[in-house]
Amino acid sequence: LAQAGHKALILEAKPEAGGMFRYGIPEFRLPKDVLGQEIAALLELGVEIRTNTTVGADVQLSDLLAEYDAVLIAIGAWKNVKLNIEGENADGVLGGIEFLTRFALDGFHSLGRRVAVIGGGNTAIDACRTAIRLHDVDEVHLIYRRSREEMPAFAQEVCEAEQEGVQFHFLFSPAEIEAVA
Repeated sequence: LAQAGHKALILEAKPEAGGMFRYGIPEFRLPKDVLGQEIAALLELGVEIRTNTTVGADVQLSDLLAEYDAVLIAIGAWKNVKLNIEGENADGVLGGIEFLTRFALDGFHSLGRRVAVIGGGNTAIDACRTAIRLHDVDEVHLIYRRSREEMPAFAQEVCEAEQEGVQFHFLFSPAEIEAVA
């Protein structure tokens, strides 16, 4: 839009610009300096970015509609997919996006020695590969309901996760998560 001569404003709820690229894709997949260069290029084009600004809390959609000719809502995929099984809301159970976001924000200090990740998409692989890099984690297990060939995650990322020590368990679909003290 800026290249076409429009005044463009990005409202970012998080402390730094980048959205899911910054908070959902780990550094080893997308270096933050590369992301920073892309954001700098937007700023050079005249795009304004307001961080720590949430539509509905800090600014109202009605105000944006009154001030701007057009409003594009591109909120990203910040919600975790629910498993709808008993125990998924227990202490110590996190959604993949929640884990990756918390890690990006504060480095996430402890998960425990053994970590299980349920899923077969890129978020699950990113969560596995992030968890295995934490100093207190000895084992990371990925549990997926289908075969390896049916995983929607990028094949190269799956191979790299395996090389990094992630243990894969295919054709398993948890019916319950049992919280342990």
